[in-house]
Amino acid sequence: MSNNRGFTLVELSVVLFVLGLVLWVAVPRLSRIGEPDRDTVFRDLSAESEAAYDLSLFGKRETRLVLRPAEGTYEFRLPDRPGETPIHRPFGTRLSVTGIRIEGEDRPLDLPTEIPYRAGGRVPEARIFLTDSGGGAPSRWTLRLNPFDGSVKVLEGTVRDDG
Repeated sequence: MSNNRGFTLVELSVVLFVLGLVLWVAVPRLSRIGEPDRDTVFRDLSAESEAAYDLSLFGKRETRLVLRPAEGTYEFRLPDRPGETPIHRPFGTRLSVTGIRIEGEDRPLDLPTEIPYRAGGRVPEARIFLTDSGGGAPSRWTLRLNPFDGSVKVLEGTVRDDG
């Protein structure tokens, strides 16, 4: 009598069900590995904005923040270096720009928008409105560019005016 015990169809089904369940939970999380999260994007944008302001104030060089909402990227560019390739930084797949307001005027989202950091430290008051669709219900955020020091303040919700 042969004692070749194999797996039964029920045992194989249970194992395949458990593997499918693990993959169903893990794959969406693995797909976001390497993508910047909301706080990282906000921190990087704020640090680069302050560096651009410092360069405009102390280095007397104009710098521009170029927002490309359709592509989901932003970059800081030095106009006096036209041959230099700027680094396009992604907002990530979860963050999307829902509005840009510069000195009280809304800008179209289908075109790149430039915010100049002029020589001598003159920066227009600007707001960038974003929606974070990651994890649960979408949340709204406002990034307010301070014209006096180039800092970026993160505000929860869509804040059009401070008054």
